[in-house]
Amino acid sequence: MKPTMTCNICSKVRGLSEHLTELGLAADYLGNTSTYISEHGTATIRTETIGDWVRIAAQLKTVEVDAWKFNGDDATYCSTIADNIDAHSKHYTAHATALTRFMFVCNGLEEAYRFIDHLYTSFADRMGIEKRQRKRTSSLRAAELLDDLFKTSGLTIQPQNFAHLCGVFTQLFDEYKKEHSAALSGIELGADQKQTYALHLVRNLRNHVAHGTFPIGPPADYGGYEDSEELIQLLNHACRVSALYIQVIFRGYSPGFNSHEFNAMLHANGEEFDRFLKNCNLEYIKNLHLKNSFALHHNLYHEYDDDESEH
Repeated sequence: MKPTMTCNICSKVRGLSEHLTELGLAADYLGNTSTYISEHGTATIRTETIGDWVRIAAQLKTVEVDAWKFNGDDATYCSTIADNIDAHSKHYTAHATALTRFMFVCNGLEEAYRFIDHLYTSFADRMGIEKRQRKRTSSLRAAELLDDLFKTSGLTIQPQNFAHLCGVFTQLFDEYKKEHSAALSGIELGADQKQTYALHLVRNLRNHVAHGTFPIGPPADYGGYEDSEELIQLLNHACRVSALYIQVIFRGYSPGFNSHEFNAMLHANGEEFDRFLKNCNLEYIKNLHLKNSFALHHNLYHEYDDDESEH
């Protein structure tokens, strides 16, 4: 998956697949659980489940669409028709891949919302929010919790270059909204001045895809949308931003590393384990989107420069 970002700041960011892979492994090493209570019952939310969703998003290569299917053999005798069909296959394959990856990441994000949902009632009580004014969905409740976290923790909770990366996404979303008259919901006045604004846009984009209103059509050369490539960029940047918010949730609300795998590292002997434990911490999770000599997906015996500047 080739990154679409080329600016000086974005050049310091890992490719999307590597970013999601690191996040998935971090979720596994955390091994945290929480209890989620809803009108449908009680469920145990595991960070590993969040990791599973973002990992398969990272490992997704192609969702292939074959426009030749059921077209018959007649098209093989006409190069113009054949080119048309090939173009449609390539176009819809690119869109299907981006859409599928985005929905996988959104599933992980939904689990992250539920992971911190148990904190909302005490937060609302502390803030004096009347019951009739309290948010009912885990996504909106998570946004309010994060608003409070950003307010109380300031820049210390934000991943490096967080505002810039979210800004790239919001700019793409604004263009999408203008071009396709996309409707927004659940965004209150002044939300665009908060650090959770991009998260609200991701939620709306997810709803557009889930409800079938996200624009999808033939290739631009065959009457489709002129901004079809930008739509794919939008979906990929939405994955990036979603991952950043999950990092914030882990950094702000995780009690620490509790997995069997991590605990095994604590009792292991060797420089490679010491190096791993030195680098694998909540602060690393906050900035795991940045290029770094250390990576969770590296083999323990991977050679790297301990003195290399970390982002």
